[in-house]
Amino acid sequence: MKIFIFLLFFLSSCAVNDQKEYSYIETAMHTSINSTSPKENKPLQIIALSDSGAHLKAYLNFCLSNKYYNREFQKSGTVTGKPLSFKLLNKESVDISKTFTFLNKESLENKIRKNVLSFEVPKNRE
Repeated sequence: MKIFIFLLFFLSSCAVNDQKEYSYIETAMHTSINSTSPKENKPLQIIALSDSGAHLKAYLNFCLSNKYYNREFQKSGTVTGKPLSFKLLNKESVDISKTFTFLNKESLENKIRKNVLSFEVPKNRE
């Protein structure tokens, strides 16, 4: 499974000249003094050969954000920034995250989600 994620990044970085830029924008629940509301985080740049490669990278980012949030929530309780959704904007600033489909999309997303959930950072041995 870890090989799958490695191959995803390796294949998407092979052809430097053919790569496209995308913006990943995550919406998370943020808490201020008097209210809690969804807020878009700053965009992150994703570079990929195709829309499908960019989508899989964006989905991996989203799964990692959820995993990190859940870990922190278990440690300390209420934590601001619970990931809710994400947008993936192409060069024309069109959100392709919800409308774009490709072969085996659901299967690949499930593999990414399972890999992220099963990944554990080794604890320091002192």
